[in-house]
Amino acid sequence: MEWLTPQRYAVELETETARFAAAATRRDEDQKIEKCPEWTVRDLVTHVGTGHRLAAGIIVERRDHPAEYKLLDAPDDKNDWAAWLTAGAQRLNAAVADHGFDGEVWTWQPKFQTAGFWQRRMLHDLIIHRFDADPGGDLAPDLAADGIADLLLAFEYFQKLTGNGETVLFTATDTGQSWHVTLTPAGPEWITEARPADAICKAPVKDLLLILNRRRDPILIEGDATIYDRWWENSQF
Repeated sequence: MEWLTPQRYAVELETETARFAAAATRRDEDQKIEKCPEWTVRDLVTHVGTGHRLAAGIIVERRDHPAEYKLLDAPDDKNDWAAWLTAGAQRLNAAVADHGFDGEVWTWQPKFQTAGFWQRRMLHDLIIHRFDADPGGDLAPDLAADGIADLLLAFEYFQKLTGNGETVLFTATDTGQSWHVTLTPAGPEWITEARPADAICKAPVKDLLLILNRRRDPILIEGDATIYDRWWENSQF
């Protein structure tokens, strides 16, 4: 699946940051996040703001190895969250613009050692956390589809989604797009095609993104439910 344009990622990063900030600020800062019960709203804001600054630092420093992950606390006054979050998103966008979307830099995904990888990954992480803060929000279909592809790319590296050729098909009922995943001994392999599969998960593309991110339960599963259950159990990111 083709990535979106660099300009789209930059614009959406700031747009989604504003939406996330507004949703988080409306809530009690000590309220627990339903799908991440170990986190409060304040923790969520800290996580997002830290991620943007960490990614920006990696790019600015032209790092060829990981940076230490150290949380940067959100401002004490939640009325200052929006400005703090915006500053982090703008810092990341500026770093990518300066180095170039395809500029080489360390990432945890060997296939994409570029500044643009960080911008895309941080955007889609942000989108999911925006839904944590506001579960009823909306999302453009092409952005949701890009988020699914980005997540499957992450699963290739991080997850223990292994198997012996079992297949799972994720189909967006509103856009007609499909992601066919084969579970191999080395991990998942996927293509953007509708092919026969052992288990099939169907939902509108926004819901499919949230299902894959474990923010919603599956709406419709066809075929071998035990294979999908194994996917569900091992797909936490």
